[in-house]
Amino acid sequence: MDAIRNPVMKSFFITLVWAALTLMAEQAALSQSLPAQALSILEKRCLTCHGEQMAMSGLRLLSHGQLLQGGSRGPALKPGDPSASLIYQAVTYSGKLTMPPTGKLPPEEIEVLRTWIEKGAEWPEHEVQAVKSEWWAFRAPRHPRVPAIPGAQNPVDSFLLEKLQSARIQPAAEADRRTLLRRACYDLLGLPPGPDQIRAFLNDKSSDAWERLIDSLLASPRYGEKWGRHWLDLVRYGDTSGFEQDPYTLEAWRYRDYVIKSLNDDKPYDRFVQEQIAGDERWPEDAEARTGTGFYRVGANRDMLFKVEELNLVEKLTDSVETTTSVFLGLTVGCARCHDHKFDPIPQRDFYRMQAIFAPAINDRVFLEYNMARFHDIAANYREFKLRQSAFTSIACSNPIATNCARKRFPGFPRRRSLSWQFQRRSALPSSRPWRLNLRTRFG
Repeated sequence: MDAIRNPVMKSFFITLVWAALTLMAEQAALSQSLPAQALSILEKRCLTCHGEQMAMSGLRLLSHGQLLQGGSRGPALKPGDPSASLIYQAVTYSGKLTMPPTGKLPPEEIEVLRTWIEKGAEWPEHEVQAVKSEWWAFRAPRHPRVPAIPGAQNPVDSFLLEKLQSARIQPAAEADRRTLLRRACYDLLGLPPGPDQIRAFLNDKSSDAWERLIDSLLASPRYGEKWGRHWLDLVRYGDTSGFEQDPYTLEAWRYRDYVIKSLNDDKPYDRFVQEQIAGDERWPEDAEARTGTGFYRVGANRDMLFKVEELNLVEKLTDSVETTTSVFLGLTVGCARCHDHKFDPIPQRDFYRMQAIFAPAINDRVFLEYNMARFHDIAANYREFKLRQSAFTSIACSNPIATNCARKRFPGFPRRRSLSWQFQRRSALPSSRPWRLNLRTRFG
């Protein structure tokens, strides 16, 4: 072929060849990276619920074979046919199943999956590894590196000064003694300082005045009362049990005082946790430790709803699982009551396995002092008897008055149209059965 002698044509030809080669290279690169792109999307978008730790609907996406096998809904992938592949139907929201549940994938990611399936769903030799747990509750605590900041008097100051310096912000001036005292009292006790306390601190010129102030506040009974409220909020504490009747939980105050005392005594946290979860098992003879198990008695319950006892039991067990996990594990597992958790690695079977731990539990009484407890029960029984007796006497005395008032209020009614009170009992006082009151209105 004759050489191209026209400079313009030669330049155009070179440009055309270069563009063609570039396009071919890009297509080749896209073809080579397509499986990696598709697997990256699966790993990022799907493995939280369909990975090694969790397989919702029985589906795992860790290998080509698992995709072809599928889960309870059948095979997830049909290589070469995107429209017949369940995974493609799910991500396009074109069928009953829509995934991910948090929202539709970006169009470019859907197109990558469609092209990948259309070209045979090639799978790299290595399998996708399960996503590493990134949940904060699963991370072991680590001591962070303390920044070396000149002038910092403690590690907290070092971190604060580092952030301030990075933002080019000057630290605020040190507060005066009265302001520091007020802040400390509100933070630790939830109460303002008293006049005597203010004068004593302002007049204390010793070098350890601040340290001694903090020690005195931590030693105050008000410290446990203030900070115990935060724990009581976590464990859903209430003086009443909620629901329609909202009855009083008569002994709930003992658990409240146990929490306050534990904080004031500076009880080790591990002991504090064990007493609440299994104090009756670990220290059965220790009344205070067993009081900690009131953790499971101070929340909402349905014991006063009758004829639904089986439902009441299920709801109490569910509450025990959900509260225990949220307080001590930093996880909300309520979703797993009905299905595998969509975002945390909590399958439904684990929810009910944990519920089975609490199923044998029974409500029990702890005698702080046996004789006093028995005397209390006898006195309570006598008070109940006298209360019923007084109620009967009061109603019996008011019977003729009520009848007379009814006749005066409805003078036009026949004489037989009256309000009658009837009392039924099996035997004379004292009776083992309570009085029963029937109210009947007769007309004609």
